[in-house]
Amino acid sequence: MAQNQTTLVNQKLVFFENTKREYDLVDLLKSEATVLGKGTFGNSYKAELENGKIVFVKRLKDCCLVENEFIKKIQELAKLSDHHQSLLPLRAYYYSKDEKLLVFDYMPMSNLASLLHGVGVAKKSQLTWQVRTRIAYEVASGLEFLHTQGSDVCHGNITSSNVLLTNSFDVRLSDQGLFGLFMPNTMLLVLNVGYQAPEVGYAYNLCQKSDVYSFGGLLLELLTGKAPLDTVGKNKGIDLPSWVRKMFQENPIIDVFDKSMVKNYQEFGDQMVQLLQLAICCTFKNPTKRPSMVAVANQIKRTCRL
Repeated sequence: MAQNQTTLVNQKLVFFENTKREYDLVDLLKSEATVLGKGTFGNSYKAELENGKIVFVKRLKDCCLVENEFIKKIQELAKLSDHHQSLLPLRAYYYSKDEKLLVFDYMPMSNLASLLHGVGVAKKSQLTWQVRTRIAYEVASGLEFLHTQGSDVCHGNITSSNVLLTNSFDVRLSDQGLFGLFMPNTMLLVLNVGYQAPEVGYAYNLCQKSDVYSFGGLLLELLTGKAPLDTVGKNKGIDLPSWVRKMFQENPIIDVFDKSMVKNYQEFGDQMVQLLQLAICCTFKNPTKRPSMVAVANQIKRTCRL
């Protein structure tokens, strides 16, 4: 990130309340940065500062909001993320005409996608049935909280790569509400197949029911062990929800689940089938037929005795 140091050296990071000011913008720009991913709203970095602290930085792209509008929305997002343990806290931001940075806590376990689909069996073996159900519940709980903050409040970008995890597998959802930092009539969303609700095209189509669909795709990913794009190449464009429905109708139900979970079927088979049915309901094409996140979270808690 050091390439921008000359142009930004006289600027400052703005920290939110309850955040210790252990570094400044220059420290951030001098840090050893590793690219973690390239997402819908910009690139993500792991920044290792000289004082030993590690932070997670989101470098926004194509954000055209004027400063006062940007600050207002960022303050709203920070307030929300501070009030639920399953949301990743926003610690600081930087704004200029040409550069917008968001600074968050760094999660050492990385994200759910890397554990589910990364190289090596050891990573995936950590995702026991109990861990997967807890992750599902905590994501659902975070979305439930967001949806109770107003009818127009939603996450907008639920994917397994945005489900960050602590060392004890506690969920910290990232990217919540970031779509609000972009001009909705110009930003065509290109979310991963299997997460994006059929009715979603532009950012102004995002709503609580599209969050439910995305959560359903995430839940199917947890249950099947397949990335949403895995099924597309092998089945001529069939997305994960459609693949699951097809398998559900044509094969023994046990064939739908992640092979590493088959050994749990005798003990947890009822829970697995009930969550599969819930995920299918969440991914109904008709938004009005999808359950609310309150109902989803309650059903996961009740089914899995959490």
